Amino acid sequence: MTFGMHPRRWNVSIFDLYSLAAENHPTRMTAELMQIFLPNVNLEISVDAADHAEAKRLLDILKVMIYLNGVQPTITPFATSHSLNDYAGINSRSSSQLCEKLPEGMRSGITAKDSRVEGWPNELVFSVLRGNSELYSNEIDADAFTQATEAVTVWRKIETQYGKASILRAALAKAPLMPDRSSSILHIWQALETVFGKGPELSFRMSITLAELCGPVASRAETYAKAKKSYHDRSRITHGKVDFADDEQWVRAWDLLVEAIRAILHREAIPSEDDLFSDLLSR
Repeated sequence: MTFGMHPRRWNVSIFDLYSLAAENHPTRMTAELMQIFLPNVNLEISVDAADHAEAKRLLDILKVMIYLNGVQPTITPFATSHSLNDYAGINSRSSSQLCEKLPEGMRSGITAKDSRVEGWPNELVFSVLRGNSELYSNEIDADAFTQATEAVTVWRKIETQYGKASILRAALAKAPLMPDRSSSILHIWQALETVFGKGPELSFRMSITLAELCGPVASRAETYAKAKKSYHDRSRITHGKVDFADDEQWVRAWDLLVEAIRAILHREAIPSEDDLFSDLLSR
């Protein structure tokens, strides 16, 4: 399992994408749709995997591990078998006359006739829910990326041992892609309740459980208060008492899920409610 982080070096023109379509490259998307997203791509992530399904799963885990470092949610609209830096200029490289007009670094490379660029749609959305820009970063450096890739290995072991860990991971990956904040908050709480919900007095029990779970990575008192408020938000949304959730409510739920996953990563386990209550009473 190997990940790579690659900055965009070249622009892909619509004619490059038309060349792929003309030669029947299996991109599974129209050239026009790909061109909507490509101009806004600043960074590519490469994943070595046996097939697309495995690559998609690994990428989801990696994105979640990146989010744990305080990076803003983002989208990965599609995947391709080749870097965009490889198929940038592919149209001009089919003609010696046009090829000479390309920047020197683009003149050699794959052509539409001698290659097979495969594509898969992934997150074809046009908006993403985000938190306060002062609290989250829009950038990721090499050290943070390396830390995230190392965390992927640990998290995969956790998912192997605790099947419900994948529910939390999937919720964090997909919550920013929901159509509105209210739906996203319900999505987050559905995951938390599936993993930690148990018995009556759910608001109190969930808040205590999450506070104790997150104790090694966050203030128990602050987590308890955050969970109580967020569960109240969830209940009001569920019962139609609010028309829409605001940024503060969404960030509260998002941070709670981030802290829960960070705590599980730290513990390398999902302790049961009984274990957490036992730890609480023994302190």
